[in-house]
Amino acid sequence: MNFGIMYVLFVYLVVIVLMCSNKFSIATCAVTCAVLLQLGGITTFNETWAGLLNSSVVMMASMFVVAAGLSRTSLLKKLSNNIIKPGASDTKIMMGLAFIIFMLTSFTNGTNSLNIVLPIIYTICKAQDRPSSKFIQNSAILCQVWAGLLPLGGNAGGYNMINQIITQLGGVGEFTYFTQMIAKLPLGIAVMAAVIFVNHRFAPSFKAEEYQVDLSRTVKDSALSPAKEKMAVIIFVGTIVGLVVMSLTGGDSTIPPLIGALLMVFCGILKPREVPNNMGMSVILCSVGMLPIATALVNTGADVLIANAIDKILTYTNSSFAVLFLFYFVSAGLTQIMYNATVLNIFRTLAVITAVSHGWNPTALVLAVTIGSGAAMLTPMASNVTALGYNAGKYNMKQYFKGGLFVFVVEMVAFMATVPFLFPLY
Repeated sequence: MNFGIMYVLFVYLVVIVLMCSNKFSIATCAVTCAVLLQLGGITTFNETWAGLLNSSVVMMASMFVVAAGLSRTSLLKKLSNNIIKPGASDTKIMMGLAFIIFMLTSFTNGTNSLNIVLPIIYTICKAQDRPSSKFIQNSAILCQVWAGLLPLGGNAGGYNMINQIITQLGGVGEFTYFTQMIAKLPLGIAVMAAVIFVNHRFAPSFKAEEYQVDLSRTVKDSALSPAKEKMAVIIFVGTIVGLVVMSLTGGDSTIPPLIGALLMVFCGILKPREVPNNMGMSVILCSVGMLPIATALVNTGADVLIANAIDKILTYTNSSFAVLFLFYFVSAGLTQIMYNATVLNIFRTLAVITAVSHGWNPTALVLAVTIGSGAAMLTPMASNVTALGYNAGKYNMKQYFKGGLFVFVVEMVAFMATVPFLFPLY
């Protein structure tokens, strides 16, 4: 093992220790990761801070501002009262939130969906004197699992890209428009049932007033005039419609949130000085700080080391269940300590190469990597959605890990019970 790989492992260890100490914010830990990688010469300056120009970061910051403007209206209270009746049990509250999340993730990504749902959770919990901690992580899990279910926008043409990768590597691309949807639907149903009926019961219980998160910070003493309230709702709805249109047409999805954020300021719903406090900087810094890990793995050859280790394990088994479980479990495990997009990009090509070299169906292995890397629910390092949920809920690492473990196992079992039969490896 070369120095570079050992150094990356050392950086991981430092970040995990800092997070587990509960003395530092997730943003501080993530930025520490980036700085140490640059300091050790593993990544260059441009590679380390490339995330600052990432479109996802721009979209997140803009959506935070749009959601902050919406949180000043009475719409959230009316919406929560119509969907979740006063005095509802925790199970019914979670059921209502699950319905809202499913609708939102049908048209936009998981991070945007959770941005919208967070102030709704806060409003419900404040009105019904319920602990937000029961619902924030579980909502983040649902946003992560359901995102990308429907073949819209990039997902609509994504199967063509996968087929192209498979073909270029010598295989036969058999992905269709609905392949990913067919594979994810039973898993999503299983996870939703686990969250609604079981998982929230074991979540930590904090007082609702402790959840003065960025999105709800401006709710107090911020009554809007009827005209401004209507304008805020129109801007919010227009932003969502814009995201849907961009998703369907393949346009630039950063434009609607940026326009929405500017209009919230121009229309006087948010004051200019309030914008920086409502941009979700903790989550953004977490995203920016952890993104260089992908480059570090490639620069040090750690990705090749992982690939060789998997190839050695495969020499001891020809079981299709064992092979699929290996790819799913390794992807799902690694995605907890590095961003899910990183794991997907590294292991998708490896999955295709492995399948082609053994004469297997690449579809099954690509699904194992895609769904496994999407099982980001145990740590804030797993994805933007989990970072947002972790930060908003003020959980510690132990609480967040325990809060996602049951659902993590449920999704893994659901995967092994369905995908090998729906898409046989050989």
